[in-house]
Amino acid sequence: MKKTDLVTDKKYRILEYLKKLPHEEYKIAKKKLPLALEVSTRTFERWLYLTIDSKMEVSADKLAIISHFFELDSIDELINYKIKQFNIKKLKAMKDLDINLIKDFDLIK
Repeated sequence: MKKTDLVTDKKYRILEYLKKLPHEEYKIAKKKLPLALEVSTRTFERWLYLTIDSKMEVSADKLAIISHFFELDSIDELINYKIKQFNIKKLKAMKDLDINLIKDFDLIK
């Protein structure tokens, strides 16, 4: 696997931004960001290495905190995968889901 593949297969770009910090700031951030995010160090470490196909997600509020720390314009800059985009035209074009199918999968209570 090429070095570039290691970056592109990550779900989030948190590690990429961490590595851009000066060494002393990197050490402080790696140690204290989990405290600021109110998550364990282990959870934070997992977030750094999540792959795109992973089911695990970082919540939007945590991404917002990380985004502000790195002084990014939005949390979108941390996300390393395509996000589906919809507008009213696309929503109107979508077919309505079959209510029986929804009931069959027990998606409503």
